[in-house]
Amino acid sequence: MAVAVGTAVLGATLSALPASAAAPNFVHVDCSAAPSGVADGSQRAPYTTLEEANAITLKAGDRIRFKRGATCLGTFAPKGSGTSRRPISIGAYGPGRARPVIDGDGAADTILLRNMAGVEISGLEVTNAKGPASLRRGVYLLLEDFGTANHMVVDDLYVHDINGNDAKDIRGSGGILASVGGEAKASNYNDLQITNNRVEHVTRTGIAAVASLWAQRAEVGSTVITKPWTGNTGIVISNNNVLDTGGDGIVPQTALDAVVEHNRVHKFQQRSAGYNAGIWPWNSDGTAFRFNEVSGGATTRDGMAFDIDQGTDRTLFEYNYSHDNAGGFFLVCNAAGRVANAVVRYNISQNDTFRGIETCSGGIESAEFYNNTIYIGPGISQTVINENNANQRNVGFRNNIVVKEGAGTASLNLRSGGFKLATNNFVNVGGAEADTTAVNGDPRLLARGTASGIDSALGYKLHRSSPLLAAGQSIAGNGGRDYFGNAVPATGPVSIGAYNGPGVHGPAPEPIPGPAVPPGPMPAGRE
Repeated sequence: MAVAVGTAVLGATLSALPASAAAPNFVHVDCSAAPSGVADGSQRAPYTTLEEANAITLKAGDRIRFKRGATCLGTFAPKGSGTSRRPISIGAYGPGRARPVIDGDGAADTILLRNMAGVEISGLEVTNAKGPASLRRGVYLLLEDFGTANHMVVDDLYVHDINGNDAKDIRGSGGILASVGGEAKASNYNDLQITNNRVEHVTRTGIAAVASLWAQRAEVGSTVITKPWTGNTGIVISNNNVLDTGGDGIVPQTALDAVVEHNRVHKFQQRSAGYNAGIWPWNSDGTAFRFNEVSGGATTRDGMAFDIDQGTDRTLFEYNYSHDNAGGFFLVCNAAGRVANAVVRYNISQNDTFRGIETCSGGIESAEFYNNTIYIGPGISQTVINENNANQRNVGFRNNIVVKEGAGTASLNLRSGGFKLATNNFVNVGGAEADTTAVNGDPRLLARGTASGIDSALGYKLHRSSPLLAAGQSIAGNGGRDYFGNAVPATGPVSIGAYNGPGVHGPAPEPIPGPAVPPGPMPAGRE
């Protein structure tokens, strides 16, 4: 059944060019219509199969529209390129709100945009449920020996039931994937926008851009470089709703200064035998993650909301909300490469299980966790910081609130001496004495544990009686605002935790009781 999602519409229905035109300008496809034998792509005589649509070579400014409420079976694989000023536009036509459906019908790809540039696609429903557990991709952007592809926009699609296998990387399975292959010529994307999409029940990955063979560099552990790192630029992944993925939720890769913001990921790592997280970068520099909400991660492989993975420099996570993930809040994972200049600030974690911050086998060159609020409610146990070996790390952990309440335990497992703790507030956390400058006492959170979404976390503001107001240390380059939009000064004292506004008046919150049980053994981490 077609589902109407979002409001973006690319263009309106116009009269078709005469069939005698040298090249198509406005192409109509209605797979519900009976073949006429005289189809020319006009609205009166639309193409009725994907094969007819695929036979056209599109040019800058061309538009191809699918009939609302009609279903086309097979792979839609157009050809040609537009420009950023005159893109090829792919969308819907006809009355009503029902989306045109492209059903892959068991093919590896439902929509394949290979070696194309200057394309905007919107308003379609994309599915491929037939013959599950084989290689499947919903929308697949692929460059091979192409060079730079400018301006690719994937907007307002409903991608669902892409029942693929557990493969990932450039030819893996998933909902919306952008990849670079080729052997002779380095290729990359510039101005790739993946926005306002709903991606639901896909395996393995929800959204990934850009998995590339041209990704080799020492920072990711490459020792022999035959396809040097060729960064993808202008990547924006925003306002997507990703629900029920077999593996990862959203993964930017081989990217330079990508922006990942205002996304919702729920129920990831549902069907994979591998390691998967909610939102994370790999082999990318300068990635900014803001205003994302991640929940419902399953298993402890990895199963946490966020990860800063190997081969990354200048990664920033700020103003995000994580909750109810079986694998925990955050992974910082390096094996044989590099993680450097990472910053995690002004985020909230509520009722994440197993671990707060987990490390992998390798060292960490530099990372900072500051002004985050971590709440661990009744019945939940968490190793707040878990170093699973003593390899050297250089990680600051400052101005954070960590509260454990009710049954279960919370503790620190510090082994490398590389976590530098200062001016944190720990409540009912074993090993908290490692922070010799901790600010003790009940933080007086207004309504701890009551957040129902990223925009409904008012319970993590501080009451005016809180000892944490203006009790933290200033940190250079702090971003200038807290989780709630309050200003954070560049110098002078700041509050501890994700809130830096004035103390809130009203009745004082109920005190946090002491630990219900003594701290127990700490869980083993990922090796």
